[in-house]
Amino acid sequence: MKKLLLAAFFVLSGCAYSISEIDISKSEPVCARQCTTTYSQCVQAGPVIGFKTETLRACKEGFEMCIKTCPSK
Repeated sequence: MKKLLLAAFFVLSGCAYSISEIDISKSEPVCARQCTTTYSQCVQAGPVIGFKTETLRACKEGFEMCIKTCPSK
């Protein structure tokens, strides 16, 4: 039972780092596309240290910062 709960925790915590909640509609499209590409490469690289959830969190934070640097449409 403990293993099942632990597995469920890791699955659910991984979902907490989705970039779908970040509004890119006001960002210049080419810049937003570059941020998305960089995010995808970050996620595909996998965890360097620690758990995948740490990697997803770091990739999401990087994506948020990247989008903030994009000029408006």
